[in-house]
Amino acid sequence: MFRAILRVQYRESRLAILVLAGIALAIPLVAFRGLDLRSDPWDAFQLLSASGKWSAAYPLLALGLGLVLAGGAWAADHRSRHVYALTLPVARWRYLLLRYIAGGILLLGVGALVYAGGAMALSRLTLPPLLHGYPGGLAIRFCLAGLSAYTLLFALNGITQRAARFLVAGLLLLVVLAALADLLSLDWHPLGRFMDAVLGPYSPLAIFRARWMLIDV
Repeated sequence: MFRAILRVQYRESRLAILVLAGIALAIPLVAFRGLDLRSDPWDAFQLLSASGKWSAAYPLLALGLGLVLAGGAWAADHRSRHVYALTLPVARWRYLLLRYIAGGILLLGVGALVYAGGAMALSRLTLPPLLHGYPGGLAIRFCLAGLSAYTLLFALNGITQRAARFLVAGLLLLVVLAALADLLSLDWHPLGRFMDAVLGPYSPLAIFRARWMLIDV
C-alpha cells in the first residue's frame, strides 16, 4: 500500500519535482562557475561572495519543494472528494501518516541532490586556508527547512473548508486589529508579534532566516 501511495504522490507532482531536483543539483555548480582563482588572498573573498550571493536560493527551493509535495499529497484526494481514502480498510491516522512519509521520502531525494551538487562543486575548487566546504550541513539544513514547510503546508491542505474559513477569518481579524492599532497610535503591534512568533528564533520556520553557505569559515 505504501508503494502505491508513494507512486501516486510522485505522479501527481513529478514534473515539478524533477525541475526542482535539477535546480538543486545545478545551484552549487552554477554558483562557483567561472571563478578566477589564482591562489592569492582574494580567492577567499571571491568564494565567500559567490556562496553568499546564491545562499538565498536554497531556502526558496526548500519552500517551493514543500509546497509542491504538500499539494501533490492531497491532489488525488481532493479530486475524489476523499471518497477513495474513506473506503480503504485502514485507519485514517495511518493513511495520513503514510501520505506524509511518502512526501518526506521524495524530499530526502532532492536533499541528496543538494549534497551531490555541493560535493561536485567543491571537488572542482581548491579552498584557501581557513575556508571549509559544508555540503553535508547544507543538505541537512535544506531537508529540515523543506520538512518544516512541507509539514505546515501538508496540514493546511488537509483541513476542512470550515476550518479554512476560520483560519482566513482569524488572519483578516489580525490585519484589521493591526490597522486599528496603527490608526489609533497605540503601542501595540499584533501583526508584528505574530510574524515574530512565526519566524522567531524558537520557531521551526526560523531556519529560513539562517545563514545558508556552502563555503564558509
